[in-house]
Amino acid sequence: MKKTHDVNTEEIVNEQAPDNFSYCFKTDCASADKCLRALAARNLNREKVNLRIINPLVVNAAGEASCPYFRNVERVHVAYGFKRALAKIELGKVKSVRTAIKALVCQRNYYYLQRGDKPIYPQMQKKIENILHLHGLPLPVEFDRYEWHYKWNEES
Repeated sequence: MKKTHDVNTEEIVNEQAPDNFSYCFKTDCASADKCLRALAARNLNREKVNLRIINPLVVNAAGEASCPYFRNVERVHVAYGFKRALAKIELGKVKSVRTAIKALVCQRNYYYLQRGDKPIYPQMQKKIENILHLHGLPLPVEFDRYEWHYKWNEES
């Protein structure tokens, strides 16, 4: 589930970009007010000491469609935990569900995801939902909780 919304630049300061996110400091870009890279750069705080930046000399100031580095300000619905969904699976099928999900991630990450310690991004949500559905859980599958996160990277 994707959502594009009005930009709250204070919120961008408070939600930290991942270390592999590239910032854009092209101040004369036509799309600077709606590009996540430019807004994040404009609203940096002192917590980030080292940054990845896109060379302003290679950014097309025409913006959006002309710039390959443009990143729309978009949020994704991120899930946390699937303990409650797993509890609805028939006891005899739980081991099979665990095995199938562990085939997607390592064993340690399986438990982090199950408990809600790590976020489950939309692509992984679909995979887990399909596994749970194949084992008898009706759709839609409800994860333990949800949050909206900025789509910092393509895999988010």
